[in-house]
Amino acid sequence: MSKLVIIGCGVMGAAYADAVAGTNLRWRASVAGVCDTDLAAARRLGDRSGARAFDDIATMLDATQPDAAYIAVPDHLHAEPFLACVDRGVPVLVEKPLATDPETAARMRAAAAGAGVYAECNFTNRSNPVFTRVKEAVDRGDVGDVIGVNARLSNAVRYPTSLLRWAENTTSGWFLLSHVFDLTSWLTGATATEVTATGIRTVLRGRGVDTYDLIHALVRYDRELSGIYESSWSLPDSLPSPVDFTFELLGSEGALYVDTSDQMIHLAGRDAYVHPAVNDWTEARLTQFLDRVDGAERPPDPLADAVDNTLLLVALHESITAGTSVAVLPRADLTTNGAAR
Repeated sequence: MSKLVIIGCGVMGAAYADAVAGTNLRWRASVAGVCDTDLAAARRLGDRSGARAFDDIATMLDATQPDAAYIAVPDHLHAEPFLACVDRGVPVLVEKPLATDPETAARMRAAAAGAGVYAECNFTNRSNPVFTRVKEAVDRGDVGDVIGVNARLSNAVRYPTSLLRWAENTTSGWFLLSHVFDLTSWLTGATATEVTATGIRTVLRGRGVDTYDLIHALVRYDRELSGIYESSWSLPDSLPSPVDFTFELLGSEGALYVDTSDQMIHLAGRDAYVHPAVNDWTEARLTQFLDRVDGAERPPDPLADAVDNTLLLVALHESITAGTSVAVLPRADLTTNGAAR
């Protein structure tokens, strides 16, 4: 049985701890330790998952000797726990985005490769059964050549105002568009070359959280393909689903339409009308990662797409600030320490 440690005991850390305890993964893995700078949060999750609680990463890694680690700390803090695990030879599944600057992303990728430690960025939709079917359809040529993507991934306002204590240190771009940008890359094999983006800061500022309410982006790729993307963090909490996620692929011979917000169950209760989630991606995603740790077929360069994802997101935020189109720095133009060649 694999011993897993979880670094970061917020929304995602709890979701993965619950997946290990409450699905078929309980026969495959156990949570040996949980770690958070907020020791009380670590103890709460530890009590729930039967794991030891820590507030220091090195102490936890030395005490538990884990087989793998899952990192779910705030977006801009991924590097320190990632490198601590890699230095000890512990395989890592790190939340997206890999990092929030090119230098750190390139350094993390180089560190894992140099140490021979398997590491992945957690682009969960690659294990989402909805999108694995979409991938199969695209690979079969059901829609011909993909020429356009329209995607919207947004959250109800309670995410940045209540669920994410660190929302001011990130944006819906880093937190949400990282998912849809990766989907386009994975489904089509295309690489982004230029982005034009706008961002609005009004609603959340008024509620004491200084980050973007809304981001729109037009992305151009290295082939005859463009994508239009939207992400909001200010949708009303009264929506039937707290996640509004639609994804459309337009092809030369067909089209694909996905609405993950409606999973075919509509519940009208005494107090609310909701769309309960049916698909549980955590078990499938963690199982895939653990299989690869145990020797199943692996991507040849598992963090390459994650670096590309960071480069696009950096260009997106630069575009918002500059008010103009910004070229996406090619991964080949980075040295292993992240500096532009």
